[in-house]
Amino acid sequence: MLRATVIVLSLLLAAPEFLPAPQSTGAAGSAAGCGLPSPHLRIMQYNIHSGRDSRGRLHPRRTASVIERAGAEVVALQEVDVHWSRRSAWRDQVEMLASRLGMSVFFAPIYTLPPSRPGYPKRRFGLAVLSEHPLLATTNHRMTRRSTQHPSDSPVRLPGFPEVVVDIDGTAVHVYAAHLDYRKSPRTRRIQVREIVALLDRDEPSAPRLLLGDLNATSRAPELVPLWKRLRDAAGHTGAPTYPAQRPRVRLDHIAVSRETEVVCSTTVASAASDHLPVVAELRIPS
Repeated sequence: MLRATVIVLSLLLAAPEFLPAPQSTGAAGSAAGCGLPSPHLRIMQYNIHSGRDSRGRLHPRRTASVIERAGAEVVALQEVDVHWSRRSAWRDQVEMLASRLGMSVFFAPIYTLPPSRPGYPKRRFGLAVLSEHPLLATTNHRMTRRSTQHPSDSPVRLPGFPEVVVDIDGTAVHVYAAHLDYRKSPRTRRIQVREIVALLDRDEPSAPRLLLGDLNATSRAPELVPLWKRLRDAAGHTGAPTYPAQRPRVRLDHIAVSRETEVVCSTTVASAASDHLPVVAELRIPS
């Protein structure tokens, strides 16, 4: 079996929607090595802000352009609208991105609400995973959340934690996409991390695992400690900030990899197409 190599890549691209952004280097390699062309698989972590740019303007095609220009082959997305509201023109962003990029997609809604009008599609909001490679299995796991769509702020179990098993050159790679609680208190994030760890522990010990997400916490946050006991930070806890996109100050967006995965490099995509910068890293996954 061929050795599979996974790359999560970030490029500084010469286009109007791209901004200067700092590069970060993983402990195992140089960010200068993350470039095109490359024979390796590229994956990306991206909170797309419902297709709105860093100033709140709706530009979903720019979202697709960021992914396409980076050559990303597996992409984890947060804040994806499907017929959700006026902010995204009631469009199905999952179908639009998958069609425009020619990729398979698994959508994991957090919320599924009644249509805005009788006969219209249901309103959905959540996460998605795009892939140019075969999807062997998909699951929308539940986790504890404080709903933004319910009058009560009490934690409840809701879906929206997708797991996708992707066939990479004959190797089954488990890809998880996460969006953790945004509130200042770490209480809910602490519970969510515990639930993520429980799911990771169910996988075969030798199974390659990747967690891509907007964790709404820095890598050194105490609530993330249990996660780093199972996975490694692709940026080595020294990655560049990802939020807000125009003047990033904190790194909320992360890529975590299983222990057997070699990190070649890690960096960010300089783009104003969202309020978050996309994150990429170059990885080699043993078969």
